[in-house]
Amino acid sequence: MSARATDSGVRRSQAQRRALTIERLTNAVVHCLVTLGYSGTTTAAIAQQAGLSQGAIFRHFDSRQALLVATMEVIADRFIARYRDTVARIRASGADDISVAVLALRDVTRSHDQVAWFEVQQAARTDDALRAGFRPVFLRNQKENMDLARQLFPDTLATLPFFEDLVHMLIQVFHGQTLDAHIDDSGQRDQRVLDTLLVLGRVALPGLAGAWEDQRH
Repeated sequence: MSARATDSGVRRSQAQRRALTIERLTNAVVHCLVTLGYSGTTTAAIAQQAGLSQGAIFRHFDSRQALLVATMEVIADRFIARYRDTVARIRASGADDISVAVLALRDVTRSHDQVAWFEVQQAARTDDALRAGFRPVFLRNQKENMDLARQLFPDTLATLPFFEDLVHMLIQVFHGQTLDAHIDDSGQRDQRVLDTLLVLGRVALPGLAGAWEDQRH
């Protein structure tokens, strides 16, 4: 297997160089989606941001769309890792589970990765081929969100029979805030919404759980 010396004297294998190139490309895609939007994220723009030739893109990906979908797969993995890390950090402060779940989710949905994700998601609405490639990544991310929530908050899950619906509701609320922020960045209003969600979580959810059970029976 071929190898190449780096400035530090460490020789990288072909597989390592490939992985580094793909990382540079996917990071460049995120940057371009956030700063230029979907239509501006051309192969020329991606290559320039990555410091590579356009030929390098097509040595690793069959098309621009394939690179975009691959980037969404990377982002989906980063969503999970970031949420897990943020939960651990907030939980270490002694916060209750509701606060931990809500604050960590808000943190993830305000990231550049989330903005890049939205650019592709919106474009997929009218692009059948992109939608076909993006949909499996989107559905995997939804499943992994729920699996992680069950893993991180088992006690809360046991007391809230509508826990999955609650997680989806919170995701949709914070997604909406992130989208609106590009047009009307009202930090005070967003903070009031966050405070309301935290109060509802601590005060109202226990009673709602009982009412939900009564309705089922």
